[in-house]
Amino acid sequence: MLMMGLMWYLLGMVTTGAIWGYVYLQRRYNLNWKANLGLFFAFAFAWICIGWSWGSFAEGEPQSGAMGLLNFGLPALILALFTWRKFIQPESK
Repeated sequence: MLMMGLMWYLLGMVTTGAIWGYVYLQRRYNLNWKANLGLFFAFAFAWICIGWSWGSFAEGEPQSGAMGLLNFGLPALILALFTWRKFIQPESK
């Protein structure tokens, strides 16, 4: 039970950090709707990845946790990288 409480606390901290990061990006770059949508879905996949994997490992199901990392973490990284390279970085030139 303690591990799940810690997970929710850390997810709250990650959400706060993501909001601060988004505000920083919004001030520094001109974000269009594609960049906003890509960043939102990358954050959503990462949030689900952390929750799914942490919960699975805490419950003693390491295979489910590994699949959560693979099925949600990898798309989050790919989507964040794709959004940065295609929609955010060209605006800095």
